[in-house]
Amino acid sequence: MADGFRLQEVAVLCRRRDQSRRVAKFLKERGYDIISADSLSLEFAEVVNLLVALFRVLNQPADTLARAEALLLVDRVVRGQDPTPERARRWAELANGESAQPFFDELRELGYDVQERETGNLGLYELTERLIGLFGLLHRVAEQEYLFRFLDLTLEYSLRFGNNLNNFLTYWDQRKSSLSINAPAGRDAITITTVHKAKGLAYGVVIVPFADWSLRPYMGTLLWGRLADTDRKPLASMPAVAVLPQTQALLHTPLAEQYTEEVEKTFLEGLNMLYVAFTRPRHRLYAISRKPRPVKAAKDGEAPASLEPAKTVAELLHRYLTSTMQWDDEQMAYVLADAHGYVPTQRHAPRATAHDLPLHNLTSTPWEERLRLKRHANTVFDFDAQQTQREWNRKLHYALRRVKRAAEVDRVAAQLVAEGLVSTRERAELLRRLHEVTEHPQMAHYFSPQVEAEAEREILVGGTRKQDYKPDRIVFEATGRRVTLIDFKLPPPEPRHRLPLQRYAGLFRQLGYEEVQCVLYYFDTQEVVVF
Repeated sequence: MADGFRLQEVAVLCRRRDQSRRVAKFLKERGYDIISADSLSLEFAEVVNLLVALFRVLNQPADTLARAEALLLVDRVVRGQDPTPERARRWAELANGESAQPFFDELRELGYDVQERETGNLGLYELTERLIGLFGLLHRVAEQEYLFRFLDLTLEYSLRFGNNLNNFLTYWDQRKSSLSINAPAGRDAITITTVHKAKGLAYGVVIVPFADWSLRPYMGTLLWGRLADTDRKPLASMPAVAVLPQTQALLHTPLAEQYTEEVEKTFLEGLNMLYVAFTRPRHRLYAISRKPRPVKAAKDGEAPASLEPAKTVAELLHRYLTSTMQWDDEQMAYVLADAHGYVPTQRHAPRATAHDLPLHNLTSTPWEERLRLKRHANTVFDFDAQQTQREWNRKLHYALRRVKRAAEVDRVAAQLVAEGLVSTRERAELLRRLHEVTEHPQMAHYFSPQVEAEAEREILVGGTRKQDYKPDRIVFEATGRRVTLIDFKLPPPEPRHRLPLQRYAGLFRQLGYEEVQCVLYYFDTQEVVVF
């Protein structure tokens, strides 16, 4: 940076992802902006970790680890305070307490009233939105993208799987490593990636911090060897395959040739990775390796170690420096080529006019104050006609599906209130309307104990096309010879209302019922049509 290179021209290439994480942590702690697979991952965003920790406490208040993590992140992320021994002792006290109430009281004292009783009952999206606003997380402009991606995640999950908080946390633990945001365009930051992902790319400055990977098969890697001599198998039915760890002991077995081939392939793959890493820079390359282990003296009859293929990249680099007479046991750095401080002229693209407006707050009105959500919306509401009377008739129609006998009216009304289909204030009106139907002089018999009733029962008759239509109520008389089909309709009566019942009545006659009666009951007017 002191030589004039910009952060976005620098790339750090690692062989493994865990090495990339270590480098990212090292640079981030020292204040450098970075772009990496992990830096774009939701699981490494502190604002997201704070939300998840609060989720865990709301889901399992006894989770001491979640309490401690939430308190730590509130101090560090929201309040901008570094941990102190005094605060750490306070966190431990609150986290290990028998009740979670002191935890929420502590947040209230800090100015963040979570209102745990109400907040814990919100849906996933509303809960996330509420916590973001409560803790002012949108003020962390650099992490706004993570917040909006997490909001999208909660919305997508709730639409697909529901709002169960415990299930969402399980889903998060399983998927968090694969959830990320898109890389911000034009950001001046150091790129941290793997050598494999850097293929085909070029950077002004490349740093390879772990240039010491193995050029031999890793210990524990298995070799699936093909056995040529099948006569020596313990069982004739066994496949001619041997699965063994890749060690030099295989050189003294029939699998020696295959083992040697695997060793050569691994060596070439390691060299290929080294070639990719060392050919990515345009101007400067920095490779950081380790001093190879001392080579043991060769025993009598053995080839010198220097004649064997290098086992690691560090050993390969050491051999190069030795062969060019540059190696010195006391020297820590080597300059193989020097551009004498040359830095290419920066070509800055014309800066586009910014039309972005900063978002500093996510204003949200509690949904229960502006909207009433109810299950089975298509069943309960008539979206084509939002008239109050028609809405009531649809609710009544749905309730009658559950009422087998008049004595069950109170129980069904209570169930609908508990499920949110009907409010407590609407219960009395629902009971009145249900009693109108079940106690109607011409309908009371069909809700009495003397008959058996089924709601929307389907009949399948061989050789007959399946009917999509099902009557609202089918009543069987005790004699077993008579059945009554009932449909509930909205007035006025129309000829088309009779046709489905007549076709369905024909199916019952095919089943052997001699007396099949059809009844149409019209809401509002309480008119009954029997045919």
